[in-house]
Amino acid sequence: MFDLNEISNDLAHPTNNGIVVFVSGFLFILSVYHFFLFFQHKDKSYLYYSLYTFLVFVYTYHRDPNFILTKYSSSLIPFIKLLYDPIKWLYSIIYLYFAISFIELNKYNKRWHKIIKKYANATLLLLISSSFISIITDNYKITEILYNFVFLPSIFILSIYLLYIFWTTQSPVKKYLIIGAGTYLILAGFSHFLTYNGHPFRIIFYFAITFEIFLFALGLGKKQKLILEEKNKWQALIIDQHEENLKMKDLLAQELDKEVEKKTEIIVELLKENEAEKRKKMALEYSKQILKLRMQALQSQMNPHFLFNSLNSIKHFIIHNNQKDAIAYLTKFAKFIRKVLDYSYVGEVSLQEELDMMKLYLEIENYRFNQELSYSFSIDETVDLSSIKVPPMILQAFIENSIWHGLAMKNNDKKINIAVKKNKNYIFVTITDNGIGRTKAQEIKLSKSAILNKESLGIKITEERLKAYTQNRKFKSEILITDLTNKQNQATGTQVTIKIPIK
Repeated sequence: MFDLNEISNDLAHPTNNGIVVFVSGFLFILSVYHFFLFFQHKDKSYLYYSLYTFLVFVYTYHRDPNFILTKYSSSLIPFIKLLYDPIKWLYSIIYLYFAISFIELNKYNKRWHKIIKKYANATLLLLISSSFISIITDNYKITEILYNFVFLPSIFILSIYLLYIFWTTQSPVKKYLIIGAGTYLILAGFSHFLTYNGHPFRIIFYFAITFEIFLFALGLGKKQKLILEEKNKWQALIIDQHEENLKMKDLLAQELDKEVEKKTEIIVELLKENEAEKRKKMALEYSKQILKLRMQALQSQMNPHFLFNSLNSIKHFIIHNNQKDAIAYLTKFAKFIRKVLDYSYVGEVSLQEELDMMKLYLEIENYRFNQELSYSFSIDETVDLSSIKVPPMILQAFIENSIWHGLAMKNNDKKINIAVKKNKNYIFVTITDNGIGRTKAQEIKLSKSAILNKESLGIKITEERLKAYTQNRKFKSEILITDLTNKQNQATGTQVTIKIPIK
């Protein structure tokens, strides 16, 4: 038969039955394991958890005199016992850092996140100061008094209230923290109560530590699983969006082929007509339509390239667990692609719509520059943007050149300004950047012939479209490119002025 008194006596003295060795080994393994997980996942929760379990291990392992580590570190044990209070103080502070990082309190309650960090930093500074004074004066009562009568009451009260704060958050892993911490507070408090009243039952304390740390380990695993599921969801969304845009591109290409074939047949028929004036006039009209088709074809070729770079940017945000920027970028990217496709079927848009489109384009490109690009719009108050019509995407090629051939080579202070002014006969759209200048950009691009050809083709087609759009007007369009320099004749940027006749 079992002797209940003997069992109770064994449990009351866990150093005699191997429980201390088991708990200490469990703590040490978890500490090392999660220390390496920190380098794999780059999540501070793992580092704080590793430090927390290691400090609890240091506090407990030597209590069993037969433990092999106790024997080999016997010379350190008096010093460790001298630092009991600082060790308990320190692992309690590390626990606070772990708790707010684990539950991501900054996402759900910024105010309490700041309060807890300030409290943890202040008590850590107090611990360092008191420990330093204790070592110098060889009087460790100072740290003991501060721990028992200042830190311990405050951390106990704060921990109880924090359980409520954590419960009010929407964190999916809060239950692991609340159950683990709550159980530890209750059982550890009960164990200390029995000890101070002459009835030590330390097995309760070791069970509380083991149960709490086990739940925290499960919570970290759950947290990583949720992050992986979120990444997989976004990757699937990106793949679906990519496939949809490829289908739209193929459909547009088929429609363009049919339309080009149809217009070509009409032009051939026109050439057979006898009336020269009518033939000239209609051929001119159809040449404008062919230019429009060329613009649509150019846009259909641009979409996959722009799509590829944008998807890479979204992939970068997701890999680095930056969900907020990934969502914002994907939203603007989808809106831009939709507008490009919509504009492919119209011959003109308002200047207001064109500037809105360029603003959206700049926002998307700025994400790829890590928000280093500074851009602004200066609009003359006398200009009615909604009543002025321009060909769609007429500014994009020049803005793209300013960004990728002028500003991309700079390390900082990347600025671009788009100004709109008006006189009696013209609308002036000026694009000014503070980039490296055309001469320096040309030197860099000598070995990149493909990029250079793409730039030249984009500007050439833009000029043709603008001439075709304004050919029946009294005044002609003009594009002026000016190299900006300082007093020392050093390049300070490039200015492109687009003159669009309104009569």
